Amino acid sequence: MNPSQNRQEFRNSHQDHVPTPREKVQEVLRAFKEVFTQLDHDKQARRGGDLYEATARIDLNTQAFLEREGKNVNTPNRIGHVPGINVGDEFQYKAELRVVGLHFRIMSGIDYVEIDGVKFATSIVSSKKYDYDDKFDADVLIYTGEGGNMINKEKKAEDQKMIKGNLALANSMIHKREVRVIRGGESWDGKGKHYVYEGLFLVDNYWLEKGVSGKNVYKFKLCRIPG
Repeated sequence: MNPSQNRQEFRNSHQDHVPTPREKVQEVLRAFKEVFTQLDHDKQARRGGDLYEATARIDLNTQAFLEREGKNVNTPNRIGHVPGINVGDEFQYKAELRVVGLHFRIMSGIDYVEIDGVKFATSIVSSKKYDYDDKFDADVLIYTGEGGNMINKEKKAEDQKMIKGNLALANSMIHKREVRVIRGGESWDGKGKHYVYEGLFLVDNYWLEKGVSGKNVYKFKLCRIPG
């Protein structure tokens, strides 16, 4: 067999390769990093090198660009395992969670879908900011519900309600639907956040208690699914 034939077979073998779900996720994350870096560079140049101002919301602009170009994966939102995502995977931005199909409502800690008129939680992002004092202990998470103006301190705090994401988590408990858990925390350099995919959990229980603000907040107990 001559060298030119070898080269042709090599090209054909690569052209016939079908990317695995893992490879698709990794490619999206590489693209996210490349686009983010370029947008960051362009914005710094326009603002005279002010790093803080330059990086403001570039993550969302990167996400929007990739979605316009059709470079996101694992859509639409789903309950359960997301192809190409492994337990322990780490992410720097919530926008990355969206473009790989792990968590779509990046402005909310609870993501959900509606099936036959019933809301079910698909994923949650834990946090320890504001009144969201989530407690994570290996296989058990005590998660604070959403709402009550806990983030917007310009508005008066109020009791959380059993609506939207909170209702979706309660329905997931009743119907024993699995929920993806992403643990949010401070980055190693203390200059931002990072997110770790912890796997699939089931909602075991929920209750109301007084939060730091003195208003009622929902607490959800989630337990890791073995395996």
